[in-house]
Amino acid sequence: MVKKRGKSLYVYFKPFKDKKIGVRIDAATIREAEQIEGAVLRACRTGNYAGLDPIARETCFRMFRNQQWEMPEELSGYGNSAPREELSFWRASRIFIEYPEIHNSPRRPRYDMCLAHLAAYFGKDRSIKTLWVPDIKEYQAHRLQSGASPSTVNWEKATLSKLFQVLVETRLVEANPVRLVKNLPQKSEERQVYLAFKDVVRVSEQCPKWFRPIVWTAFYTGMRRGELLSLTRKHVNLKTRIITLTPEHTKEAHWKRVPIHQHLIPILEETLRVTCLGTDRLFVLIDGKSVRPLELETFKNPWPRACDILDLPEPWPRFHDLRHTWRTNGRRSGMDPQIAESIMGHWFKGKTVNDRYGRISNEELVRAIDAMTFDHGKTEILVASDRPSKKARKQRASKEKGNKRETIGEVQKKRPCAARA
Repeated sequence: MVKKRGKSLYVYFKPFKDKKIGVRIDAATIREAEQIEGAVLRACRTGNYAGLDPIARETCFRMFRNQQWEMPEELSGYGNSAPREELSFWRASRIFIEYPEIHNSPRRPRYDMCLAHLAAYFGKDRSIKTLWVPDIKEYQAHRLQSGASPSTVNWEKATLSKLFQVLVETRLVEANPVRLVKNLPQKSEERQVYLAFKDVVRVSEQCPKWFRPIVWTAFYTGMRRGELLSLTRKHVNLKTRIITLTPEHTKEAHWKRVPIHQHLIPILEETLRVTCLGTDRLFVLIDGKSVRPLELETFKNPWPRACDILDLPEPWPRFHDLRHTWRTNGRRSGMDPQIAESIMGHWFKGKTVNDRYGRISNEELVRAIDAMTFDHGKTEILVASDRPSKKARKQRASKEKGNKRETIGEVQKKRPCAARA
């Protein structure tokens, strides 16, 4: 779009399909300005700046200089002083977080934490283009040595790969080196866990009051941590006794319906009475300061703290083990396997003919959950390898506390305009 401001002509457009910018064009007429706009737009979209005429070349040079973007090689020799800003890891992270599909993703808090660990190792000012396969493999080894689990390291590797994918799509880099690095094997993390009802009660009683409804919702529904975090009030229908999750709130990216057990109804009724301004989230953080939205980092703390208070023997039960326990309770209660799988939403299972054409009604789901019982034996925790000792975890936590990592989210809260690269 070309507009006239005073005696000058300005073009307003999105050269890279993300941010709309304005740049002055040295043209005598609007028609001439539109032609220059088209030439600059084609050059940005194709990455070929060599064929620009002198006026379009000068316009393109000023645009990159004003936006502090890395100058393309074809423009870097324009004039005698072409500024060149390397794409740092931290700036690339901000571009990644603000990318539409990432910015609105329910996994964004996890991406944020992964980027903080990556930036702490590589350095915020490290040029993103200098990262290659050996650097990524060294990072994997470093994280394992520092006590991170293989699944955590794989998550961080996947986040870095996603970041490079966004940079490739926006033509800021040409290749994604992370795709050349294999994931770490996770066999050592396999667990077979069943938590006795009385032990869940013990752990829940040591959790903060605001966290207890989350524990019992996970216990009676088998929902994942991410699904609980993103659960909103409109997802819960106590009349039909169904929780409806949309594709953007599930790991498998499909609609999912979760029946509400009778014992869970009063817990959800009490939770729905608490409201928080500015959010429709069902579960919120309630302390002496205020009522506010619950973040992933805060969500992770109460359960292990309760296990520590109870001085439970290692390996400790994990919050995710509530999901394992639900599946075992369902099988031991005689629940139909197809109904159990539809409630749990196993993302790795391919669709069968029954999945495609066999519709399970809300009434069937409610009948199945009402017939389910939740006390089928003692606690059993079988792991392929033990977690680090409590002493080692405390030492690591103390060290990390003294070297707190600043996340992308914290930077955006401090400097809301800084993320608009």
